[in-house]
Amino acid sequence: MVDGSCPPTVLVTPEPDPDTLSEELAETAEVSSVETAEQGAAALELLEEGPVGAVLSAAELADMDGVDLLRRARQQRTTVPFVLFSRDGDERLVSDALSVGVTEYVPVESNPDADALADRLTDALARVRPDLTGEAEAAGRFEQLVEFSTDLLTIHRRDGTVRYVNPIIEDIMGYSPSEFVGRKPIDRIHPDDQDRVLSFFADPKEWLGETREVIYRMRTAEGEWRTLESVGHNRLKDPALAGVVVNSRDVTERQQYQRELERQNERLEKFASVVSHDLRNPLQVIRARVEAARAESQSAHHDHIEDAVDRMETLIDDVLTLARDGRVIGDLGETALDDCARAAWGRINAPDATLECRTDCAIEADADRLVELLQNLYSNAVTHAGPDVTVRIGVLGDDDRVGFYVEDDGPGISIDERDLVFDYGYTTGDGTGMGLAIVREIVQAHGWEVSLADGADGTRFEFTGVTVCPNRE
Repeated sequence: MVDGSCPPTVLVTPEPDPDTLSEELAETAEVSSVETAEQGAAALELLEEGPVGAVLSAAELADMDGVDLLRRARQQRTTVPFVLFSRDGDERLVSDALSVGVTEYVPVESNPDADALADRLTDALARVRPDLTGEAEAAGRFEQLVEFSTDLLTIHRRDGTVRYVNPIIEDIMGYSPSEFVGRKPIDRIHPDDQDRVLSFFADPKEWLGETREVIYRMRTAEGEWRTLESVGHNRLKDPALAGVVVNSRDVTERQQYQRELERQNERLEKFASVVSHDLRNPLQVIRARVEAARAESQSAHHDHIEDAVDRMETLIDDVLTLARDGRVIGDLGETALDDCARAAWGRINAPDATLECRTDCAIEADADRLVELLQNLYSNAVTHAGPDVTVRIGVLGDDDRVGFYVEDDGPGISIDERDLVFDYGYTTGDGTGMGLAIVREIVQAHGWEVSLADGADGTRFEFTGVTVCPNRE
Protein backbone atom coordinates (compact mmCIF):
# COMPACT_ATOMS: atom_id res chain seq x y z
CA MET A 1 0.00 0.00 0.00
CA VAL A 2 1.01 3.62 -0.44
CA ASP A 3 2.28 5.19 2.71
CA GLY A 4 0.23 8.13 3.90
CA SER A 5 3.35 10.31 3.96
CA CYS A 6 3.74 10.11 0.14
CA PRO A 7 3.15 13.36 -1.80
CA PRO A 8 -0.45 13.93 -2.87
CA THR A 9 -1.74 13.62 -6.43
CA VAL A 10 -3.18 16.78 -7.91
CA LEU A 11 -6.42 16.25 -9.83
CA VAL A 12 -7.27 19.13 -12.16
CA THR A 13 -10.76 18.91 -13.64
CA PRO A 14 -13.84 21.09 -14.13
CA GLU A 15 -16.09 18.07 -13.58
CA PRO A 16 -19.49 18.95 -12.07
CA ASP A 17 -18.47 17.04 -8.95
CA PRO A 18 -14.65 16.84 -8.78
CA ASP A 19 -14.75 15.70 -5.16
CA THR A 20 -16.56 12.50 -6.17
CA LEU A 21 -13.90 11.73 -8.77
CA SER A 22 -11.23 12.54 -6.19
CA GLU A 23 -12.75 10.11 -3.67
CA GLU A 24 -12.99 7.35 -6.26
CA LEU A 25 -9.37 7.86 -7.24
CA ALA A 26 -8.21 7.86 -3.62
CA GLU A 27 -10.12 4.65 -2.89
CA THR A 28 -7.96 2.77 -5.38
CA ALA A 29 -5.01 3.73 -3.13
CA GLU A 30 -2.68 4.03 -6.13
CA VAL A 31 -2.23 7.46 -4.57
CA SER A 32 -1.90 8.33 -0.91
CA SER A 33 -4.14 11.38 -1.14
CA VAL A 34 -5.74 13.61 -3.75
CA GLU A 35 -5.83 17.41 -3.91
CA THR A 36 -8.43 18.83 -6.31
CA ALA A 37 -8.16 21.96 -8.43
CA GLU A 38 -10.83 23.13 -10.86
CA GLN A 39 -8.51 25.49 -12.73
CA GLY A 40 -4.94 25.34 -13.98
CA ALA A 41 -3.78 28.29 -11.88
CA ALA A 42 -4.83 26.56 -8.67
CA ALA A 43 -2.90 23.46 -9.74
CA LEU A 44 0.25 25.51 -10.36
CA GLU A 45 -0.05 26.96 -6.87
CA LEU A 46 -0.14 23.45 -5.41
CA LEU A 47 2.97 22.58 -7.39
CA GLU A 48 4.75 25.62 -5.93
CA GLU A 49 3.69 24.90 -2.36
CA GLY A 50 5.25 21.49 -1.89
CA PRO A 51 5.98 17.99 -3.24
CA VAL A 52 3.45 16.46 -5.61
CA GLY A 53 3.32 12.77 -6.51
CA ALA A 54 1.56 13.20 -9.87
CA VAL A 55 -0.73 15.50 -11.82
CA LEU A 56 -3.92 14.23 -13.45
CA SER A 57 -5.46 16.89 -15.63
CA ALA A 58 -8.38 17.25 -17.99
CA ALA A 59 -7.52 18.74 -21.39
CA GLU A 60 -10.37 21.26 -21.15
CA LEU A 61 -9.99 23.78 -18.30
CA ALA A 62 -11.64 27.16 -17.69
CA ASP A 63 -8.48 29.33 -17.57
CA MET A 64 -6.11 27.33 -19.81
CA ASP A 65 -5.98 24.04 -21.64
CA GLY A 66 -4.30 20.92 -20.31
CA VAL A 67 -1.29 21.20 -22.63
CA ASP A 68 -0.61 24.77 -21.43
CA LEU A 69 -0.81 23.56 -17.83
CA LEU A 70 1.60 20.75 -18.68
CA ARG A 71 4.05 23.20 -20.26
CA ARG A 72 4.04 25.44 -17.16
CA ALA A 73 4.19 22.43 -14.79
CA ARG A 74 7.29 21.15 -16.56
CA GLN A 75 9.02 24.45 -15.82
CA GLN A 76 8.52 23.80 -12.10
CA ARG A 77 8.70 20.00 -11.89
CA THR A 78 10.48 18.33 -14.79
CA THR A 79 9.97 14.73 -13.65
CA VAL A 80 6.57 14.69 -11.97
CA PRO A 81 4.21 12.19 -13.73
CA PHE A 82 1.62 14.12 -15.73
CA VAL A 83 -1.43 12.25 -17.04
CA LEU A 84 -3.67 14.12 -19.47
CA PHE A 85 -7.20 12.91 -20.20
CA SER A 86 -9.54 14.14 -22.90
CA ARG A 87 -12.91 13.29 -24.38
CA ASP A 88 -12.46 14.40 -27.98
CA GLY A 89 -9.32 12.42 -28.91
CA ASP A 90 -7.96 15.35 -30.96
CA GLU A 91 -4.79 14.13 -32.72
CA ARG A 92 -3.24 17.62 -32.57
CA LEU A 93 -3.86 17.71 -28.82
CA VAL A 94 -2.11 14.38 -28.42
CA SER A 95 0.82 15.51 -30.57
CA ASP A 96 1.22 18.77 -28.65
CA ALA A 97 1.05 16.96 -25.31
CA LEU A 98 3.71 14.46 -26.36
CA SER A 99 6.02 17.21 -27.58
CA VAL A 100 5.80 18.97 -24.21
CA GLY A 101 6.50 15.77 -22.26
CA VAL A 102 3.20 14.28 -21.15
CA THR A 103 3.73 11.04 -19.25
CA GLU A 104 0.51 9.38 -20.34
CA TYR A 105 -2.48 10.36 -22.45
CA VAL A 106 -5.83 8.74 -21.60
CA PRO A 107 -8.81 9.07 -23.94
CA VAL A 108 -12.10 8.70 -22.09
CA GLU A 109 -15.72 8.33 -23.05
CA SER A 110 -17.90 11.38 -23.59
CA ASN A 111 -19.63 11.04 -20.22
CA PRO A 112 -17.49 8.71 -18.07
CA ASP A 113 -18.57 7.94 -14.55
CA ALA A 114 -16.18 8.46 -11.68
CA ASP A 115 -15.38 4.75 -11.37
CA ALA A 116 -14.45 4.36 -15.03
CA LEU A 117 -12.32 7.50 -15.12
CA ALA A 118 -10.57 6.58 -11.88
CA ASP A 119 -9.78 3.14 -13.33
CA ARG A 120 -8.22 4.60 -16.48
CA LEU A 121 -6.16 7.13 -14.54
CA THR A 122 -5.02 4.56 -12.01
CA ASP A 123 -4.07 2.23 -14.85
CA ALA A 124 -1.99 4.97 -16.42
CA LEU A 125 -0.21 5.75 -13.15
CA ALA A 126 0.54 2.08 -12.59
CA ARG A 127 2.35 2.00 -15.93
CA VAL A 128 4.40 5.15 -15.53
CA ARG A 129 5.19 5.28 -11.84
CA PRO A 130 7.83 2.50 -11.53
CA ASP A 131 10.18 4.31 -13.94
CA LEU A 132 9.83 7.55 -12.01
CA THR A 133 10.27 6.21 -8.49
CA GLY A 134 13.44 4.18 -8.84
CA GLU A 135 11.48 0.89 -8.94
CA ALA A 136 12.12 0.05 -12.58
CA GLU A 137 14.68 -2.64 -11.77
CA ALA A 138 12.33 -4.40 -9.32
CA ALA A 139 9.47 -4.10 -11.80
CA GLY A 140 11.65 -5.69 -14.46
CA ARG A 141 12.46 -8.63 -12.23
CA PHE A 142 8.78 -9.09 -11.48
CA GLU A 143 7.93 -9.04 -15.17
CA GLN A 144 10.55 -11.69 -15.91
CA LEU A 145 9.21 -13.93 -13.15
CA VAL A 146 5.60 -13.82 -14.30
CA GLU A 147 6.46 -14.14 -17.98
CA PHE A 148 8.30 -17.40 -17.35
CA SER A 149 5.64 -18.73 -14.96
CA THR A 150 3.83 -21.93 -15.95
CA ASP A 151 0.60 -20.54 -14.43
CA LEU A 152 -1.65 -18.12 -16.24
CA LEU A 153 -1.45 -14.71 -14.56
CA THR A 154 -3.73 -11.79 -15.33
CA ILE A 155 -4.25 -8.37 -13.75
CA HIS A 156 -7.75 -6.91 -14.02
CA ARG A 157 -9.25 -3.49 -13.47
CA ARG A 158 -12.16 -3.14 -11.11
CA ASP A 159 -14.65 -3.82 -13.92
CA GLY A 160 -12.88 -7.05 -14.92
CA THR A 161 -11.04 -5.66 -17.96
CA VAL A 162 -7.65 -7.29 -18.43
CA ARG A 163 -4.68 -4.95 -17.95
CA TYR A 164 -1.96 -7.57 -18.21
CA VAL A 165 -1.64 -11.25 -19.13
CA ASN A 166 1.59 -13.25 -19.23
CA PRO A 167 2.68 -15.02 -22.45
CA ILE A 168 1.85 -18.52 -21.14
CA ILE A 169 -1.73 -17.87 -22.27
CA GLU A 170 -0.63 -18.86 -25.79
CA ASP A 171 0.41 -22.33 -24.55
CA ILE A 172 -2.64 -22.87 -22.34
CA MET A 173 -5.48 -21.26 -24.29
CA GLY A 174 -4.01 -20.51 -27.74
CA TYR A 175 -4.56 -16.74 -27.54
CA SER A 176 -1.94 -14.03 -27.87
CA PRO A 177 -1.73 -11.54 -24.98
CA SER A 178 -2.95 -8.77 -27.30
CA GLU A 179 -6.24 -10.64 -27.73
CA PHE A 180 -6.91 -10.35 -24.00
CA VAL A 181 -5.46 -7.02 -22.85
CA GLY A 182 -8.02 -4.23 -22.76
CA ARG A 183 -10.96 -6.64 -22.91
CA LYS A 184 -13.30 -8.46 -20.58
CA PRO A 185 -12.90 -12.23 -21.05
CA ILE A 186 -16.47 -13.02 -19.98
CA ASP A 187 -17.55 -13.83 -23.56
CA ARG A 188 -15.02 -16.68 -23.61
CA ILE A 189 -16.43 -18.21 -20.41
CA HIS A 190 -18.86 -21.14 -20.68
CA PRO A 191 -22.46 -19.80 -20.46
CA ASP A 192 -23.21 -22.03 -17.45
CA ASP A 193 -20.22 -20.56 -15.57
CA GLN A 194 -20.56 -16.86 -16.43
CA ASP A 195 -22.64 -15.91 -13.40
CA ARG A 196 -20.08 -17.54 -11.12
CA VAL A 197 -17.23 -15.61 -12.76
CA LEU A 198 -19.15 -12.33 -12.64
CA SER A 199 -19.74 -12.88 -8.92
CA PHE A 200 -16.01 -13.50 -8.55
CA PHE A 201 -15.27 -9.94 -9.74
CA ALA A 202 -18.34 -8.29 -8.19
CA ASP A 203 -17.94 -5.38 -5.75
CA PRO A 204 -14.11 -5.35 -5.63
CA LYS A 205 -14.14 -2.52 -3.10
CA GLU A 206 -15.93 -4.89 -0.69
CA TRP A 207 -13.03 -7.38 -0.60
CA LEU A 208 -9.94 -5.19 -0.81
CA GLY A 209 -6.86 -7.14 0.23
CA GLU A 210 -8.75 -10.44 0.31
CA THR A 211 -8.63 -13.59 -1.83
CA ARG A 212 -11.33 -15.41 -3.79
CA GLU A 213 -11.39 -18.70 -5.71
CA VAL A 214 -13.46 -19.88 -8.65
CA ILE A 215 -13.50 -22.86 -11.06
CA TYR A 216 -14.94 -22.37 -14.54
CA ARG A 217 -14.62 -23.39 -18.18
CA MET A 218 -13.05 -21.13 -20.82
CA ARG A 219 -13.07 -21.58 -24.58
CA THR A 220 -9.68 -21.92 -26.26
CA ALA A 221 -8.71 -20.37 -29.58
CA GLU A 222 -9.42 -23.79 -31.11
CA GLY A 223 -12.96 -23.80 -29.72
CA GLU A 224 -12.36 -26.40 -26.99
CA TRP A 225 -13.37 -25.97 -23.35
CA ARG A 226 -10.64 -26.03 -20.70
CA THR A 227 -11.36 -25.97 -16.96
CA LEU A 228 -9.44 -23.31 -15.05
CA GLU A 229 -9.02 -22.93 -11.31
CA SER A 230 -8.44 -19.27 -10.50
CA VAL A 231 -7.35 -17.57 -7.30
CA GLY A 232 -7.91 -13.82 -7.26
CA HIS A 233 -5.94 -11.49 -5.00
CA ASN A 234 -7.51 -8.04 -4.66
CA ARG A 235 -4.56 -5.65 -4.91
CA LEU A 236 -6.38 -2.48 -5.90
CA LYS A 237 -4.66 -0.79 -2.97
CA ASP A 238 -1.20 -1.94 -4.05
CA PRO A 239 0.48 0.88 -6.04
CA ALA A 240 2.66 -1.55 -7.97
CA LEU A 241 -0.33 -3.58 -9.21
CA ALA A 242 -3.50 -1.50 -8.76
CA GLY A 243 -5.80 -4.32 -9.77
CA VAL A 244 -7.16 -7.79 -9.09
CA VAL A 245 -4.33 -10.27 -9.65
CA VAL A 246 -5.64 -13.65 -10.84
CA ASN A 247 -3.49 -16.78 -10.86
CA SER A 248 -5.08 -19.55 -12.95
CA ARG A 249 -4.22 -23.19 -13.52
CA ASP A 250 -5.51 -25.58 -16.14
CA VAL A 251 -7.19 -28.37 -14.14
CA THR A 252 -9.05 -29.98 -17.04
CA GLU A 253 -7.34 -33.35 -16.72
CA ARG A 254 -7.74 -33.33 -12.93
CA GLN A 255 -11.46 -32.61 -13.23
CA GLN A 256 -11.88 -35.36 -15.81
CA TYR A 257 -9.99 -37.79 -13.57
CA GLN A 258 -12.19 -36.92 -10.60
CA ARG A 259 -15.37 -37.35 -12.63
CA GLU A 260 -14.16 -40.71 -13.90
CA LEU A 261 -13.35 -41.77 -10.33
CA GLU A 262 -16.84 -40.78 -9.23
CA ARG A 263 -18.42 -42.78 -12.07
CA GLN A 264 -16.18 -45.74 -11.29
CA ASN A 265 -17.06 -45.62 -7.61
CA GLU A 266 -20.75 -45.42 -8.39
CA ARG A 267 -20.46 -48.53 -10.56
CA LEU A 268 -18.44 -50.26 -7.85
CA GLU A 269 -21.04 -49.38 -5.23
CA LYS A 270 -23.86 -50.75 -7.38
CA PHE A 271 -21.90 -53.92 -8.12
CA ALA A 272 -21.13 -54.48 -4.43
CA SER A 273 -24.76 -53.96 -3.45
CA VAL A 274 -26.03 -56.35 -6.11
CA VAL A 275 -23.49 -59.01 -5.16
CA SER A 276 -24.35 -58.60 -1.49
CA HIS A 277 -28.08 -58.95 -2.14
CA ASP A 278 -27.73 -61.90 -4.52
CA LEU A 279 -25.42 -63.79 -2.16
CA ARG A 280 -27.24 -63.10 1.11
CA ASN A 281 -30.60 -64.38 -0.12
CA PRO A 282 -29.38 -67.94 -0.78
CA LEU A 283 -27.52 -67.93 2.54
CA GLN A 284 -30.70 -67.01 4.37
CA VAL A 285 -32.46 -69.90 2.63
CA ILE A 286 -29.65 -72.29 3.67
CA ARG A 287 -29.77 -71.09 7.27
CA ALA A 288 -33.57 -71.52 7.39
CA ARG A 289 -33.30 -75.05 5.91
CA VAL A 290 -30.67 -76.00 8.49
CA GLU A 291 -32.95 -74.89 11.30
CA ALA A 292 -35.78 -76.92 9.81
CA ALA A 293 -33.50 -79.94 9.45
CA ARG A 294 -32.42 -79.64 13.11
CA ALA A 295 -36.09 -79.87 14.13
CA GLU A 296 -36.44 -83.14 12.25
CA SER A 297 -33.15 -84.78 13.19
CA GLN A 298 -29.78 -84.15 14.79
CA SER A 299 -26.58 -84.28 12.74
CA ALA A 300 -23.03 -82.93 13.04
CA HIS A 301 -23.38 -81.83 9.43
CA HIS A 302 -25.72 -79.07 10.55
CA ASP A 303 -22.99 -77.38 12.60
CA HIS A 304 -20.55 -77.52 9.68
CA ILE A 305 -23.14 -76.02 7.36
CA GLU A 306 -23.83 -73.16 9.79
CA ASP A 307 -20.09 -72.50 10.18
CA ALA A 308 -19.78 -72.29 6.40
CA VAL A 309 -22.73 -69.88 6.22
CA ASP A 310 -21.17 -67.69 8.94
CA ARG A 311 -17.90 -67.66 7.04
CA MET A 312 -19.67 -66.69 3.81
CA GLU A 313 -21.48 -63.81 5.52
CA THR A 314 -18.19 -62.57 7.00
CA LEU A 315 -16.59 -62.81 3.56
CA ILE A 316 -19.44 -60.80 2.00
CA ASP A 317 -19.06 -58.09 4.65
CA ASP A 318 -15.31 -57.89 3.99
CA VAL A 319 -15.79 -57.71 0.21
CA LEU A 320 -18.33 -54.90 0.62
CA THR A 321 -16.01 -53.01 2.96
CA LEU A 322 -13.09 -53.44 0.57
CA ALA A 323 -15.15 -52.23 -2.38
CA ARG A 324 -16.46 -49.20 -0.53
CA ASP A 325 -13.08 -48.32 0.96
CA GLY A 326 -11.72 -48.18 -2.55
CA ARG A 327 -13.78 -45.04 -3.04
CA VAL A 328 -12.27 -41.60 -2.81
CA ILE A 329 -12.07 -40.76 0.89
CA GLY A 330 -14.12 -37.95 2.31
CA ASP A 331 -12.87 -34.59 3.50
CA LEU A 332 -9.80 -34.75 5.67
CA GLY A 333 -10.04 -32.98 8.98
CA GLU A 334 -8.43 -32.77 12.39
CA THR A 335 -9.24 -36.18 13.84
CA ALA A 336 -8.54 -37.25 17.42
CA LEU A 337 -6.58 -40.49 17.22
CA ASP A 338 -7.61 -41.67 20.69
CA ASP A 339 -11.32 -41.08 19.98
CA CYS A 340 -11.14 -43.15 16.79
CA ALA A 341 -9.14 -45.83 18.59
CA ARG A 342 -11.82 -46.26 21.25
CA ALA A 343 -14.67 -46.07 18.71
CA ALA A 344 -13.09 -48.91 16.72
CA TRP A 345 -12.49 -50.94 19.89
CA GLY A 346 -16.19 -50.75 20.67
CA ARG A 347 -17.00 -52.50 17.38
CA ILE A 348 -15.17 -55.75 18.10
CA ASN A 349 -16.34 -58.58 20.33
CA ALA A 350 -13.32 -59.23 22.57
CA PRO A 351 -14.28 -58.80 26.24
CA ASP A 352 -11.00 -60.26 27.50
CA ALA A 353 -8.75 -58.11 25.29
CA THR A 354 -7.17 -54.84 26.41
CA LEU A 355 -6.64 -51.53 24.57
CA GLU A 356 -3.87 -49.17 25.69
CA CYS A 357 -4.12 -45.77 24.02
CA ARG A 358 -0.84 -43.92 24.51
CA THR A 359 -1.60 -40.69 22.68
CA ASP A 360 -4.04 -37.80 22.70
CA CYS A 361 -2.79 -36.25 19.46
CA ALA A 362 -4.87 -35.43 16.39
CA ILE A 363 -4.06 -36.24 12.77
CA GLU A 364 -5.50 -35.19 9.41
CA ALA A 365 -7.74 -38.05 8.34
CA ASP A 366 -11.19 -39.17 7.30
CA ALA A 367 -12.49 -40.20 10.73
CA ASP A 368 -14.85 -42.92 9.45
CA ARG A 369 -12.13 -44.56 7.35
CA LEU A 370 -9.64 -44.35 10.23
CA VAL A 371 -12.08 -46.17 12.52
CA GLU A 372 -12.49 -48.92 9.90
CA LEU A 373 -8.71 -49.23 9.58
CA LEU A 374 -8.24 -49.64 13.33
CA GLN A 375 -11.17 -52.05 13.62
CA ASN A 376 -9.55 -54.37 11.07
CA LEU A 377 -6.22 -54.25 12.91
CA TYR A 378 -7.92 -55.08 16.22
CA SER A 379 -9.84 -57.99 14.68
CA ASN A 380 -6.62 -59.27 13.15
CA ALA A 381 -4.91 -59.12 16.56
CA VAL A 382 -7.73 -60.98 18.31
CA THR A 383 -7.81 -63.64 15.59
CA HIS A 384 -4.07 -64.34 15.55
CA ALA A 385 -2.91 -63.37 19.08
CA GLY A 386 -5.82 -64.71 21.11
CA PRO A 387 -8.92 -63.33 22.86
CA ASP A 388 -6.88 -61.86 25.76
CA VAL A 389 -4.49 -59.88 23.53
CA THR A 390 -3.28 -56.42 24.55
CA VAL A 391 -3.29 -53.81 21.75
CA ARG A 392 -1.38 -50.54 22.05
CA ILE A 393 -1.66 -47.42 19.86
CA GLY A 394 0.68 -44.44 19.99
CA VAL A 395 2.62 -41.82 18.04
CA LEU A 396 5.99 -42.58 16.46
CA GLY A 397 8.79 -40.86 18.37
CA ASP A 398 11.28 -40.68 15.48
CA ASP A 399 11.57 -37.09 14.19
CA ASP A 400 12.29 -38.39 10.68
CA ARG A 401 9.14 -40.57 10.58
CA VAL A 402 5.93 -38.76 11.47
CA GLY A 403 2.95 -41.00 12.12
CA PHE A 404 1.48 -43.55 14.52
CA TYR A 405 1.70 -47.27 15.33
CA VAL A 406 -0.61 -50.10 16.36
CA GLU A 407 0.99 -53.12 18.07
CA ASP A 408 -0.02 -56.24 20.00
CA ASP A 409 1.70 -58.68 22.36
CA GLY A 410 0.95 -61.74 20.26
CA PRO A 411 3.41 -64.14 18.61
CA GLY A 412 4.12 -61.79 15.72
CA ILE A 413 4.37 -62.48 11.98
CA SER A 414 7.14 -64.65 10.56
CA ILE A 415 9.68 -63.19 8.16
CA ASP A 416 8.42 -65.41 5.34
CA GLU A 417 4.90 -64.02 5.63
CA ARG A 418 5.68 -60.29 5.99
CA ASP A 419 5.52 -59.63 2.25
CA LEU A 420 2.20 -61.46 1.89
CA VAL A 421 0.00 -60.23 4.73
CA PHE A 422 -1.43 -57.26 2.77
CA ASP A 423 -2.38 -59.39 -0.25
CA TYR A 424 -6.04 -60.07 -0.97
CA GLY A 425 -7.21 -63.38 0.46
CA TYR A 426 -3.98 -64.28 2.26
CA THR A 427 -4.59 -65.77 5.71
CA THR A 428 -2.85 -68.16 8.09
CA GLY A 429 -5.99 -69.06 10.02
CA ASP A 430 -9.75 -68.94 9.78
CA GLY A 431 -9.95 -65.33 8.59
CA THR A 432 -11.08 -64.16 5.16
CA GLY A 433 -7.73 -62.66 4.22
CA MET A 434 -9.39 -59.30 3.54
CA GLY A 435 -8.73 -57.38 6.78
CA LEU A 436 -5.18 -56.19 6.11
CA ALA A 437 -5.96 -55.65 2.41
CA ILE A 438 -8.66 -53.23 3.57
CA VAL A 439 -6.10 -51.54 5.85
CA ARG A 440 -3.77 -51.04 2.89
CA GLU A 441 -6.55 -49.56 0.72
CA ILE A 442 -7.46 -47.00 3.40
CA VAL A 443 -3.80 -46.12 3.94
CA GLN A 444 -3.20 -45.55 0.23
CA ALA A 445 -6.37 -43.46 -0.09
CA HIS A 446 -4.95 -41.11 2.57
CA GLY A 447 -1.55 -40.94 0.89
CA TRP A 448 0.15 -42.69 3.84
CA GLU A 449 2.44 -45.69 4.01
CA VAL A 450 2.15 -48.77 6.23
CA SER A 451 4.90 -51.19 7.16
CA LEU A 452 5.63 -53.99 9.63
CA ALA A 453 8.30 -52.98 12.15
CA ASP A 454 11.41 -55.16 12.30
CA GLY A 455 12.44 -56.74 15.58
CA ALA A 456 9.24 -55.90 17.41
CA ASP A 457 7.77 -58.14 20.08
CA GLY A 458 4.41 -59.23 18.75
CA THR A 459 3.11 -57.48 15.64
CA ARG A 460 3.65 -53.76 15.11
CA PHE A 461 2.18 -51.80 12.20
CA GLU A 462 3.68 -48.35 11.58
CA PHE A 463 1.90 -45.65 9.60
CA THR A 464 4.00 -42.82 8.15
CA GLY A 465 3.39 -39.83 5.90
CA VAL A 466 0.69 -38.76 8.34
CA THR A 467 0.06 -35.10 9.13
CA VAL A 468 0.04 -34.68 12.90
CA CYS A 469 -1.93 -31.64 14.06
CA PRO A 470 -0.77 -29.32 16.87
CA ASN A 471 -1.35 -30.63 20.39
CA ARG A 472 -4.88 -30.25 21.67
CA GLU A 473 -5.41 -28.28 24.84
